[in-house]
Amino acid sequence: MTTLTEVVDLTKVYPTGLKANDALTLKVCEGEIVGVIGPNGAGKTTLIRQLLGILRPTKGQIKVLGRDVVKHPHAIKGLVGYVPQDPLCYPSLTVEEVVGFVLKFKGYRGAALREKVRQALELVGLEQAATLAGYQLSRGMMKLVLLAMALCQETPLLILDEPTAMVDVERKSRVWEAIHAPASRGVLLASHDLKEVQDCCSRIYFMVGHKFIAEGPPHEVAALARLPVAVTLVPQDRESANNLLASAGATFDVVGDAIEIVCDNLSQGLKYIEDIESSSGLRYLHVESPSLERAVKKLLIKENSP
Repeated sequence: MTTLTEVVDLTKVYPTGLKANDALTLKVCEGEIVGVIGPNGAGKTTLIRQLLGILRPTKGQIKVLGRDVVKHPHAIKGLVGYVPQDPLCYPSLTVEEVVGFVLKFKGYRGAALREKVRQALELVGLEQAATLAGYQLSRGMMKLVLLAMALCQETPLLILDEPTAMVDVERKSRVWEAIHAPASRGVLLASHDLKEVQDCCSRIYFMVGHKFIAEGPPHEVAALARLPVAVTLVPQDRESANNLLASAGATFDVVGDAIEIVCDNLSQGLKYIEDIESSSGLRYLHVESPSLERAVKKLLIKENSP
């Protein structure tokens, strides 16, 4: 696979002495969606700004399609589509005018321009909002306009900072279909939506304390954290189920009518489910194996431990 962007030993130290990124190494190849996740203040946005050539690193290398971003920050213009974290809008311009403005820089005019705008808005579910002005848009719709602006340029690399934050559930699925569509495109995604990262990313990087502490496919990172399996169930007879789990030495919490059980592995979880089903019956059951959210929490606890 062609490497679209590569970061090696990237470090950013501000004049105040604050280290925002610490020896980061990262790669995004053709056809990959690579996620960067971590708590607020971990350094994700600083990383993105350096990739875009907006912020100069203290040391390290950044290459996008072979171009040295550190030495020539303007060389990547036209190669990267970008969606920032915070929603932005042009209050007096309509949605179609904003997207059309971007496409004019790509040489589109007349009927071809109108058709391309229509296609871009359809991709993100904004076809009914084409004539709305910026001041009429919700924050979620503002994010979708920014995404349409990035997608319509058909760049080989997308850098997306919380692209579906504040976006409604119905449109989220359309958004991810649009992002996935070209197999030749690479995507770098910064997100707090752990389910989204698990479902959509081929590889993920955990960033804590301004550095990466784990990297790999979601299921492998979960395995590296030796993640317990999460079982949530609602028994017919909660008291009987509680007694059974307590006598078995299980780790569990009662949340309303539900019981949340943490198991060492899937086999143990299935055994508890079988025993409770036999003794009291089940009204609801959900098994998450592996649970990426629990992996994040476990890695964060480990990293912050003295």
